[in-house]
Amino acid sequence: MTAHHAIEITLTRPATGCELRLARRAVPLGTNTARTRLLALQRAKTPGRALRVLRHRLDALLPIDVLTTHYPDRQGCVLLNFALSHTARTAIRHAAAARSQRPRDFLSQTVTDAVALHKEERARRLMT
Repeated sequence: MTAHHAIEITLTRPATGCELRLARRAVPLGTNTARTRLLALQRAKTPGRALRVLRHRLDALLPIDVLTTHYPDRQGCVLLNFALSHTARTAIRHAAAARSQRPRDFLSQTVTDAVALHKEERARRLMT
C-alpha cells in the first residue's frame, strides 16, 4: 500500500527564491521564514523509499543537508537521509569492519549513542 510520508528537509544555507521556485515545480513544499527548513509530502510504500525518492528529485535543485522523516515509524524511529563524502563513507566502512558490523548498523548505533549522550549532558546542565 502506498502512503504519503511527511519529510523535513534541512538545508545547508537559506534557499534562494529561484531555487525554491524550481524545487516547487518538482515537489510541493512548505518553508520556514528563514528558508533553511522545508516540509514535503512524498508518496511511497515505505518511509525509507520516500526519503530516497525525494533526495533524487531535489538533490540537484536545493542545497540539501539532511532529509528526515517528520513522524516516527512503527518502531518509534525517525529516519535520516544524508549524503556522505567518499572519505566519510570509507572511514565508516573501515570502522564498521573493525567491529564486524554492516556500515548501516555501525552508523545507526553511533548516531543513537551520540543522541543519548547529548540528552544526558543536557539533562545534567539543566539540573545544575
